[in-house]
Amino acid sequence: MEPASPVVRLAVVPLDPAGRILAFPPGASELLGFPPSTAVGTLLSELIVPARLKDGLEPLLAACAESGEAQRALPVRCADGSEFPADLAVIAMPGGGYTAVVSPARPSLEEQRQSEWFFRALIARSPVVQLVFDPDGQWRWSSPAAIRLLGPGRPMPEVVASLVHPEDLDRVRALFGTAMSGPADAAAEPEAVEIRLHPPDAGDDEWRVYALTVRNLADEPAVEGIVIYAIDVTRAVDAERREQLHSARIETLISALRVGILVEDTDRRAVLVNEALPRLLGSDVTPDRLVGHQTSELLPPDELFAEPAAARAESLRLLAQGKPATGAEFALTNGRIVVRDYAPIYFHGAVAGHLWVLRDVTDQATVRRGLEERNRALAEVANLKTEFVAAASHELRTPLTSIATFSQMLCEEPDSPADQRQIALDAIARNADRTLKIVDDLLTLAGLEGGTLPLTLRAVHLPDVVGEAVDAFGDAAVRAGVTVELSGNVTGPMLRVDPPRLRQAVDALLSIVATAHAGSRIDVRVTFAAAHWTIRVGSPSALSQGDHLFTTGDRGAGNALSFLISRAIVSRHGGQLATPHTGQTDAFAITLPVRPHLADGDAL
Repeated sequence: MEPASPVVRLAVVPLDPAGRILAFPPGASELLGFPPSTAVGTLLSELIVPARLKDGLEPLLAACAESGEAQRALPVRCADGSEFPADLAVIAMPGGGYTAVVSPARPSLEEQRQSEWFFRALIARSPVVQLVFDPDGQWRWSSPAAIRLLGPGRPMPEVVASLVHPEDLDRVRALFGTAMSGPADAAAEPEAVEIRLHPPDAGDDEWRVYALTVRNLADEPAVEGIVIYAIDVTRAVDAERREQLHSARIETLISALRVGILVEDTDRRAVLVNEALPRLLGSDVTPDRLVGHQTSELLPPDELFAEPAAARAESLRLLAQGKPATGAEFALTNGRIVVRDYAPIYFHGAVAGHLWVLRDVTDQATVRRGLEERNRALAEVANLKTEFVAAASHELRTPLTSIATFSQMLCEEPDSPADQRQIALDAIARNADRTLKIVDDLLTLAGLEGGTLPLTLRAVHLPDVVGEAVDAFGDAAVRAGVTVELSGNVTGPMLRVDPPRLRQAVDALLSIVATAHAGSRIDVRVTFAAAHWTIRVGSPSALSQGDHLFTTGDRGAGNALSFLISRAIVSRHGGQLATPHTGQTDAFAITLPVRPHLADGDAL
């Protein structure tokens, strides 16, 4: 049975002898799209014949003038610029003029059959479910895949309803109803919806996902109906859901990490950022805002890194290296310390992106540096204790030897003159006092280092306390033949210290420098910077090679013990005491942090 012939639309246009349009009927406007106001008075060849056909309609009109009619197949241009193949017939009219008839060219019967056979051959071997309905909704044909799904013959509504998930039935009806309302726009993308079907070969609780499309192809001569397409996309949907679940798990894991994560593409644009990254860097930029932008634009190194040039150089080094690596430590402007690790992301053997991991190592760095400082201090103390043992032994041996000598003399010479006996008694008393002072210093040192000797804190202006210590050292400076000059900041925050103990520490350092540099000048400088007060005590002259601040001779007697007491006092205040080294400027440096959380009267 041959397919029914479709209704052929015609454009019948009267022309004057020159080929100009005299009238433009509605049928012509419907077929070609031009309004009568535009068409009337225009040469038909200029209106509908493409410009590339140089000869236009002149040959056709000339042939019609000779034989009374002429016909030609040629492409015809519409008002929207589109073209379609057409048959153009021109008939000479009595009295002059012509009648032009334009009709879309129809394929031959053989061409239609070949088209349908080709179409059917493709469908027979296609896994796509296809059904064809007449424009009035009557079933006409099913593809083999549709027969396997719905059975042979006309699909029964109850069968279709039993296969479609109840929640998807309304969507199927709506899609079919839209297609029934009119032919589809050839240029429009067909709408596809996902529905769930329960095929006969599926398990009891198994639903497969199909992409369903309904197209009205009533204007297609080879179809002249409504076509339903359904493709099984279950595997694709399952794979997409698995990928989405995997991505969700990865994103949740990355978001929960305390380290900062940044994934960039090859152009250094952020692809994935977790919340920890901007928080760790001290930035208020949100991860969502970072994605899709150059990282350096929203996280500028100049604002985040204490040494931005070093951070940029390290980035370039890691990128050029192209291998996973642990980066160097960087100090941030917010005071934190981070380590930045890098790993290239490879895809099919080529770098497809970059992974950066930032770890906050502030606590570890603080502990490590504290250990390094403690080790340095322990090594320094070990050296000091060596000299201290020798000095303390000398200091104790000298007065005890004097006491023993004069006591023995009094015992062996009971009848010695009174003035000699008085000299011996005075020496014994003087050396006993000296011994008691040494023992008292040793007890003070033990109390400070063991924490049994409390400190009573109160807020003071540190330059005032240092000035009092310098003034109190005046007599000792005169005896040592030195001058003391005090300079430095006069402004700065109040500092909570134990004033008598801190004056004792400064006095001890003044005594040490005065002993080592008798006859010279001692400079005392007090400064404040970076939340720390610093007291420097030293001499402009440099220590000569082999000279020591802590010696066993009379010039250095008591220096080692005085230094250790001073160091213990500074340590109890939470500060540090740095010592001068041979060949460098002879200056001790006391560094004390400002600790506002300690109230007046707190005992440490």
